[in-house]
Amino acid sequence: MVKGGDRGDTAMRRLCLITLLCGFVSALLVGAALPAPSPDAAHRPPVERRAEDLLFVFAVIGDSHIMTYRFDDHRYLKALSVCRDLLDNYVGDINVHAPPVDFAVQLGDLTDFGELSEFNNAGRILAGLRCPLYPVVGNHDNFTSDNKRNWKDFAGRESTNYAFDHLGFHFIVIDCTPNPYDPANIGCDSIVRDWVATDLAANLDQPTLILSHYNMWERGWNAMFDTTEHYAEHSGMSELRQILEEAGNVVAVINGHVHANRVEVHNGIFYIDIGATLVGRPSIRYFQVYPDRVEVTYEYISDDDLFAHVADLCPRCYGCFDRTKVCDFIDGEESDKEFTMPVGPRRLTETYSNYQGTQLALRIRDGGDRRIEVAVSSGLVGVLEISLYDVMGREIGTCRARKDQPVTVIDLTAKLAVIENLPQGVYFVHMKHGPRTRTAKLVLTP
Repeated sequence: MVKGGDRGDTAMRRLCLITLLCGFVSALLVGAALPAPSPDAAHRPPVERRAEDLLFVFAVIGDSHIMTYRFDDHRYLKALSVCRDLLDNYVGDINVHAPPVDFAVQLGDLTDFGELSEFNNAGRILAGLRCPLYPVVGNHDNFTSDNKRNWKDFAGRESTNYAFDHLGFHFIVIDCTPNPYDPANIGCDSIVRDWVATDLAANLDQPTLILSHYNMWERGWNAMFDTTEHYAEHSGMSELRQILEEAGNVVAVINGHVHANRVEVHNGIFYIDIGATLVGRPSIRYFQVYPDRVEVTYEYISDDDLFAHVADLCPRCYGCFDRTKVCDFIDGEESDKEFTMPVGPRRLTETYSNYQGTQLALRIRDGGDRRIEVAVSSGLVGVLEISLYDVMGREIGTCRARKDQPVTVIDLTAKLAVIENLPQGVYFVHMKHGPRTRTAKLVLTP
């Protein structure tokens, strides 16, 4: 395998090309800070897909802490002496994975100090990827750079917040790192939260995954030292979680930063911590995406010598809470290593598909006792045709109703008795009224 440090300017040009191509799929920028939300696609009719069809695979790696000097940091268990060799091994493993990986995600702290030389070294290695790379900015990436300039130049982006789509799934990259960096000011401010809410509302028909450096759920443990010390929740995270939950289409939040692997589920959303590439037991998370689920697997790196070098640092830590499992899975649950995430949280949500400048609006609401009501507002009267589809686009049933008022409420459960026996899951309500159509998402829970 060719080592990253042996690649020259050609590799850097390849990286620039990859990152520029990735940039075309993200939203347009608004000003200099945040991109515009992705175009509203909720009105598109459902696309039929078979549950057994694998749509795509993406790989996720955590903090890499690439640095110029070569020594190990025993305080934080970071195998800095082999950090570039490790990242090179990650690239090689991702390239030969079967089935092939469509794109890779790096969750921030790509560098240890945010210096230009560190980004250049990382860039030469990552240029070897045979798939696009979607990077996230981390706190270490902003230690010495001006307004995250070095990261922006590396990524080929002017915004550290962006979104992209891939084969019917939506991804939102969120930056919660303050500028200039100050640990006391970590959090998600109202500007970012408003952008996330707007972007989610514009993509209600697409299952969405959130990519962040920081974890968005408060935890009372320090991944490197103990499980008892309490750490305050980052600013704005509870408000952000509420936005994600109310959207109804967020499958998971995936983050780095804590240098350990952990999986939790809160209010229907998976919160997945990804371990660092040079701490504990180096591993890669692979996400295999199907129309109705995401299967998550966990694989250690292939280089046994590098793996042993990193793992051997763990017993030297003066405060590890569990020297046999530190930075692997802190709960010690084997079931966390491979699991399946259903597409869509399991609860009934109110979903709006109101469009400015149109004459037709559709709202789904909970009528109690699992009675689903559809509120239709428009200036037109006449016969409505309402169809119900499952998550794979198969029609479950169709009914008609008369609309003779500006706002008409239709008891969909009475019109389609099959609703009472439907299993929990994600469905779509498609309405046609004359030449106009609207589609809204319905999530059923027990």
